[in-house]
Amino acid sequence: DSEVEIISPSRLKKPSAAHNNILEVNDDDDIQITSSNLTAPNVVFPHHRSLCGVHKFTPLSIIDNSGNSKFCPKCYCLLCDVPASQCKDWESNRNNPTVGPHCHAHNGDEKWTNLLKAKRDAAAATSATTAATAAARPPPTRNPYQRPQQHASTSNNNSAYSSSNHQQIEQLIHNEFLSRLATNDTNNNSNNNGKNKEERLRSRKEMRIPEVLAENFQKALKIHEEANSSAAGGSAAANNSSASAAAAMVDLTSPASTSTTTGANSPTNTNTRCKMEGDIPTLSLTNFFVMGIKIGWPYPTIMSPQRQMAFHLIKALNSSKHVVLESPTGTGKSAAILCSVLAWQRHHWKKSGEKKEKVKIIYCSRTHSQVAQMVTSLKQTPYRPRMAILGSRERLCIHKSIKPRGGGSGEEVKGINVNNECRMRVRNTEKSRKHQLTNPTSHGPYEDDDPPDGPGDGDMGQSQQQQQGEDGVVEGGESEENSFLSRQKTCPHYRQLSTSRVANLVHSAFVPNNGVDCCSIGGKESKFGAHDIEDLVQFGVDPNIQRGIALYRKEPTDSLGLSLKKGAGNRRGCFINKVKEDTPAAMNGSLQVEDRIVRVNGNDVFNSDPAHVSTMIKGLTKDPVVLDVTRGGSGSLSSRGGDGNYSSHAACPYYVTQLLAKDAEIVFAPYNYVLDPGIREAMGIELANTVVVLDEAHNVETVLRDAGSGRFGEIELCDLIVMLNNYAIIEKSTANMLELEDGNVGESETAHLCEVAHTLLLFVEKIVNKLRDDKKYFETSPGKKGAAQILRECEKFHKSDDSEFDISFEGPTGHGRMGKAVGCRPFFDKLGLTESDFLKLSVYADAFEKFLRGRDGNDGSTERDRISNLLDRLMELIGKMNSAMNESCHYYAAVMATANGSLEFAANGEVDSEGSGRWPKRKPKPIPLIPPRTSAHPNRPPNPCTNQYCRAQCTDVFNPIRHGSCCNGSTPRWEAFLCLELLTPGPLMQQLANECRTVVLASGSLAPIPSLCAELNLFPAD
Repeated sequence: DSEVEIISPSRLKKPSAAHNNILEVNDDDDIQITSSNLTAPNVVFPHHRSLCGVHKFTPLSIIDNSGNSKFCPKCYCLLCDVPASQCKDWESNRNNPTVGPHCHAHNGDEKWTNLLKAKRDAAAATSATTAATAAARPPPTRNPYQRPQQHASTSNNNSAYSSSNHQQIEQLIHNEFLSRLATNDTNNNSNNNGKNKEERLRSRKEMRIPEVLAENFQKALKIHEEANSSAAGGSAAANNSSASAAAAMVDLTSPASTSTTTGANSPTNTNTRCKMEGDIPTLSLTNFFVMGIKIGWPYPTIMSPQRQMAFHLIKALNSSKHVVLESPTGTGKSAAILCSVLAWQRHHWKKSGEKKEKVKIIYCSRTHSQVAQMVTSLKQTPYRPRMAILGSRERLCIHKSIKPRGGGSGEEVKGINVNNECRMRVRNTEKSRKHQLTNPTSHGPYEDDDPPDGPGDGDMGQSQQQQQGEDGVVEGGESEENSFLSRQKTCPHYRQLSTSRVANLVHSAFVPNNGVDCCSIGGKESKFGAHDIEDLVQFGVDPNIQRGIALYRKEPTDSLGLSLKKGAGNRRGCFINKVKEDTPAAMNGSLQVEDRIVRVNGNDVFNSDPAHVSTMIKGLTKDPVVLDVTRGGSGSLSSRGGDGNYSSHAACPYYVTQLLAKDAEIVFAPYNYVLDPGIREAMGIELANTVVVLDEAHNVETVLRDAGSGRFGEIELCDLIVMLNNYAIIEKSTANMLELEDGNVGESETAHLCEVAHTLLLFVEKIVNKLRDDKKYFETSPGKKGAAQILRECEKFHKSDDSEFDISFEGPTGHGRMGKAVGCRPFFDKLGLTESDFLKLSVYADAFEKFLRGRDGNDGSTERDRISNLLDRLMELIGKMNSAMNESCHYYAAVMATANGSLEFAANGEVDSEGSGRWPKRKPKPIPLIPPRTSAHPNRPPNPCTNQYCRAQCTDVFNPIRHGSCCNGSTPRWEAFLCLELLTPGPLMQQLANECRTVVLASGSLAPIPSLCAELNLFPAD
């Protein structure tokens, strides 16, 4: 640990001739700083007192009365080899007065060098005597796969690792789950009174399925941690058959006992995975130190750029500062960053003492493919932290009616909005579950641990809805009261998340094995919880299959430690009978008794007998031996050939990765998930006490500007007006009361749906009126910026149909007003909007969105998707305009015009349907109709507004206020757009930097770095 690493050429000044006599005597065992990139290395690094850069050292041969007794915190005694503050003979040597105080010791005096040599010779002689005594003893024979004994109390506790107890412990854990989780099972709660049952059932009904999954997962962590602690304590006897003894005998190599944390806190058991150099020693080819932190390195050598990156990373992390790293492609940025931040994370956890402060790492790259490469890089390092990888519903959905997976599951369904379809099915599944929990007699008792299949799990909802008769009875005798259960589409994979089985399998597959810490074997194929998007999808399709269990042997002829057997009864195949102690299979910790071997190195052995599987394994001479097993004792748990590759327990991987991300030590994600505030909020990413690494950060500026900018068209805003008007005319009733999360809005915390929709309608109408007024000026203006002149220039220069033209502009103008930046503030002044208006609009929009997302969803798929998309655009409009209002000096607001469809239609009002050019002409879009207008009667006046606010604003009784007058079904030649452009990425980056602990920007091309930092406002002047 006292090793001093060199990271750059020396910038030290050569010592003067007066001190040559001090430095001429060197010893290989002394700490010597030969070069450094610091101005004063003898201040930062440990050093002898004679080399201190803080206090001057004067040899006694020059001046007898000196200040050598003064020392800095990094000064060491030359003779005692301890810090100067711990040297007992520093100022006065009472034991040997003739030698003198140790504060005067230096290598330039023969007296001190002789004393130092004599001391080292005596220590060497003692070591030689000890070594000779040890050599006389017979060398102990140790199994190369045996775990090192960390405590004397566990030396006789080998039964804790016995694979023969797997089945007993799994049954114990299963019973524990049943007793803790099946709150609505009266058989398991016979000793509790009815009041407690009712309270537990009520609390379970109020929880959503992801919350049930999180509770089950945390209980799984707690159960396995308690089992590990009991086994490590050695308090249970080997022959004890009680339940406590069984808990103490939990196999520490079992994937069910791989917990390292309890909740959001760090592990507390004795087998804590906190080695700074990593978890798999065979992958740590070399180690190096940076500021006292030992970093495990997966390559034989460390290049100078990698050392420099590690140094600056550790320095920034220790001081909670941000860091920008630029290094050319091929210099190993990803490996240096991953190993450095993971080593620092473990060092910080150990250093935090009893607090055990946990710092999460969020590692981001530009695309999903680059994120997958980062996971591959992690597997090459010796580190196996608890990890998660975030992805969208598009990439993680496994529903066969939306995104079928696996062979025989059908082709991909096109034309479906995965996000909207998933939200609708999740909402209906939650309603169905709550209804059956509330009315257990209607469809039988509902148990979260064994949820029943729903009639709407596939695409049967619409067909069954058509079969419903006029009397309100669906074929099959279902009453009107419960008919919605069969009409609505649900998701079986989302429903399976509430089972304790899924929570336990998630723990087994994705929580790193605690036994890896003391493992002497392993390799790049050893997962130990490392996974990518494809692994999540495969787990979701069939959670019972444990894939890619890589077993490494010390020698090719070594046994894996597996005892195989045939299936009982009519079951065919090869099953694990026993996992022998101190063997590669036991050290891996992923295999259990009764696991059925499905594949060996990719070869299907599902129906093979044990002899065939044994011969195949013995014939493999190269490591690793990769096994796929199915868990549960019966092959029927994993459907083969009947219904694609789907298991009856298939679980949604999208919500699984959300669960893993909450307690993960490192999270991988595309960096728009972190940089875009809207996506960050939707994904539930918390930045408090996190280290955000933005790899390939040369596109960060563009991503931030795009995340803060928005573009909203006149026609889609008219669609919003029609939608909001439909809800604004709904009569007031208690069934349509919306809860407002902010109690400061208005005089109450609730509001009627019509009032909320009316407020949002007035806001959108203001913007549409502004766009239409500016467009009217553009169409009638004869000047250079008028439509007529623009069309002549487009024809002359052959401009494309999607060309945009400025109409009005509000943005930074010179020195602003009275020396202050103005930005787009005049745009909001013209609209009459203030900061308080946007606070109210934000609260109203959240309540309105919650109402629409929670509806039954009887609308058709197309209409439902349209309303959902409009709702997303409304939320985006309010969010972007609120940001522009708060940071008006960094935004500009412009009204742009573009041809509706094509420039030909904008000029003549007609378009050639066949198209005269290379590309076909786009069709112009019509403005929607607002009721009571129809295509046959587009000029009917809209209904008068009955809201009290509009009635009070009306001054003419015969001319009431009518909303949506612009929605007349016409097809305009030009379409106006509102463009809100963020000019600098600084505001969003500063918001990100203020929330997290450290931001790391890394890329091969960030120059010039000063201008980049200034634009990002990463290092503000204050």
